[in-house]
Amino acid sequence: MAPKPLKIQRPQSLATLVMERIRDAIVSGEFTLGEKISEESLAETFGVSRSPVRDALNALQFTGLVEIRPKRGSFVFNPTIVDIGQLCEYREMLEREACTLAMRGGGETLIQTLQGLFDEMASAHKSGDTRRYAALDTAFHKAFFQHCSNALVQDAYMLVEARLATIRTVLTAAREERREASYTEHGDIIDALKQQDMARFERVLKTHVHRTQLVAVERLSETDHDTSAPARSTVRL
Repeated sequence: MAPKPLKIQRPQSLATLVMERIRDAIVSGEFTLGEKISEESLAETFGVSRSPVRDALNALQFTGLVEIRPKRGSFVFNPTIVDIGQLCEYREMLEREACTLAMRGGGETLIQTLQGLFDEMASAHKSGDTRRYAALDTAFHKAFFQHCSNALVQDAYMLVEARLATIRTVLTAAREERREASYTEHGDIIDALKQQDMARFERVLKTHVHRTQLVAVERLSETDHDTSAPARSTVRL
């Protein structure tokens, strides 16, 4: 047997670690939509210089999570009603196709993954843990792409994944009536896939995404985001 080639695991750069932590803070709702992000405050919180923080924010700009405005600073993305509509339309299209690809050959592995996540969602829903529920909800829909075996479709989803996850956490998951409907619809998705009924799956997905859009738009109309607020000191590595 030929010897395995020696591989060296390269450590992540400081900027990458900072980027991942800021991303997690935005997705989990530690920052509010439209909030100004202070490089100085984050550098102090993380115990690093401003350079890796600046590099991290530049990288996050490409994911759509951060907007950098010349001479004004960096801000968490703040979607408009039009943005929400376009993101949801894009999401529905990609999830429908990714799941169709993942179900070729039966989709047993996908269904097993979805069932496991759904069981965890039941616990989070019962306990009212909205952040955990939102994270599991994100993982549920991401599973379509993890099992679709098409790198281009997966890359297309990565363009919006973080923004969709943030909208889910910040705008929709906290609504108990939305969470109840969401939980039921996830169960319906699994049932449709078990029955190999892709037409039903598409109907449930459409209803599910449309409900998310309506709730998100409603929340945007209720909330006046303060884009001048400084970054919170509670963000931790």
